[in-house]
Amino acid sequence: MSYDGFFIRDYVGETIDGAKGTNWTNSPDIICPGPPGLPDPSVILTAANYNAGLPSVSNQTPKTNNFVYVRGVNPQTVEQISTIYLYYVDTSIVLWPQNWKQDTITYNGQTRNWVQLTAPPVTNNQGIAGTISPFGWTPPNQGTHYCLTAWANNGPDQLTPPDLGSIGSVPDMASFILSHPNIGWKNTTEVDATVPTIQGTAPITGPSTGGLLSIGLQCQNLPTDGFIEFYVPGPDAENTITFPKAKILSSNYGPSFQVYYPAMTGGFQTQMAWKYYQGATPAPAGSNVVPFIATWGSYAGFIDEVRKIAPGHLIDVHHYGSPLQFLANRESALRIAPPPVTIMIIGSIPFKLVR
Repeated sequence: MSYDGFFIRDYVGETIDGAKGTNWTNSPDIICPGPPGLPDPSVILTAANYNAGLPSVSNQTPKTNNFVYVRGVNPQTVEQISTIYLYYVDTSIVLWPQNWKQDTITYNGQTRNWVQLTAPPVTNNQGIAGTISPFGWTPPNQGTHYCLTAWANNGPDQLTPPDLGSIGSVPDMASFILSHPNIGWKNTTEVDATVPTIQGTAPITGPSTGGLLSIGLQCQNLPTDGFIEFYVPGPDAENTITFPKAKILSSNYGPSFQVYYPAMTGGFQTQMAWKYYQGATPAPAGSNVVPFIATWGSYAGFIDEVRKIAPGHLIDVHHYGSPLQFLANRESALRIAPPPVTIMIIGSIPFKLVR
């Protein structure tokens, strides 16, 4: 087993060493019902609800207390004590840890973002443990969607808070993800799939040290008679992505581009604006449109290493090169997708289609 600490999933069905999925930031173990708490908090600990990802709620009411429950599993055959830290962050495709906040999080009426849990062995109710007494969290601003992250601190010295540090580059962020399987991320937005045209925006914060990054839009189980388009303003014409309205060439079509962002304090700020146009076939409930940022790494063998350590962060995308390379061959490029290539996701915002 590659990891034996308290385990918080990124998506339903994820296991420590088992089959992997692709909803990288849709943790079913961070449960936010909103201002009213769960009528029966013990439901977060039943094996049936854990396996099904229930209760599946993510409500955020700004400027008032919201209750947040966190759960996970102990994979060991003996009890394990773990300390859970909860953070919130302004939603962005890449959730740079130095931007995580804790100032409006409470526990048992105290301003504090941590709680210590004793998880049963895996032979007892799958080792499930959670915060029956929930965290409190007050989202500070109207009109802002926040991401929640939960960090399980295992082993000795658990009450020393995690060092979020300052991660300024894409390779640094990739290394952070690979070395922290003890973090769950909740960064999903639900959108109405009953309308013929669906659109959304996803904020992007580039690395403070600048550099290359791959930006794209992943379709998950979308019918191939629909269309997508997206636009990402860049620092100049060479690094501005314009992907026009185009047919979805496969149900998991993932057009991506490589751009260069300059170094600057706080990182280059922009956003992706996207649209999905439904064809004759309705998009199924639970399908996703996923803006993402990814990397191939900075050394040979990087993708092979990720495949061993964190295969759930790998996806196959259809890479079109730079924005200028795409524009030079746009008509032919939109008829036949380039062969899929494997890349590592370092950030995403799944827009989940609901009916």
